Amino acid sequence: MRVIVDGIGLYFDVDGAGLVAEGEVMTERPVLVLLHGGPGGDHSLFKPEFTAMSDVAQVVYLDQRGSGRSDRGDPAAWTWQRWADDVAEFCAVVGLRRVLLVGTSSGGLVGMTCAARFPELVAGLVLDSTLGAPTTLAESLDVFERRGGVVAREAAARFLGGDTSSEAASAWWEYALPLYGADAGDTQLRRTRAKINEEVQDHFRQGGCGPVDVAPFAASIVCPTLILAGQDDPVSPAVGAQRLADSLTGSPVRMETLDRVGHGVFRQAPDRAFDLLRAFLPHLASLT
Repeated sequence: MRVIVDGIGLYFDVDGAGLVAEGEVMTERPVLVLLHGGPGGDHSLFKPEFTAMSDVAQVVYLDQRGSGRSDRGDPAAWTWQRWADDVAEFCAVVGLRRVLLVGTSSGGLVGMTCAARFPELVAGLVLDSTLGAPTTLAESLDVFERRGGVVAREAAARFLGGDTSSEAASAWWEYALPLYGADAGDTQLRRTRAKINEEVQDHFRQGGCGPVDVAPFAASIVCPTLILAGQDDPVSPAVGAQRLADSLTGSPVRMETLDRVGHGVFRQAPDRAFDLLRAFLPHLASLT
């Protein structure tokens, strides 16, 4: 399905009913809006795992502007703020009043930006391996080296440091990217079936999406927040996720670090992650 937001066609998909029959009444279920990572990835990175939540919530998958099956639009609008505004306008168009935003990787930064800008819309945040957590390149490289040795550290240092050569990209794909997850084959499978816009990723690497810094607006995030981090995540290290939790002083925060998990907790440890999500839902009484 597609809707028009700010002149751009956004693709979305849905799992589960928003209203369910319970005896003589219709009960409204909470709505989870899923924000994919990349940036430049697509909603398929959440499938099939999130179908498991359709028994207690309506799950909405959204391809962000420039990504997946949504229109690309002007690359100048591939920014955290515009993506956050798109989420709010999308919800208005389809009639969603209060939602739980679930963001993975860069989608977490989009979700936090949206929660700060539109507190009346966002009833809660779930941040999975989120971008924007205060961390350093050295901390990320340390995890790459711990998991893949010096060759992985050097490949990551070149690529993450802005080297745009084909040699740097090849080394990244061979030595660093497989360390995103516990299963390198699964990482490759999802990238193969996803509609990834490499131009968005290049735009991000050149700084075009805006600052990756939550500090200026962290205090404006007031909704309950669940942060999920992988102990073996080289992209968004767990130490940074803990600093993020400490910085959200206006939000009730629950922080969970899962062992033997890399980048993408819901993908790599779905049973544990969904147990934590289900336990989090009752704290969001204002969702419906």
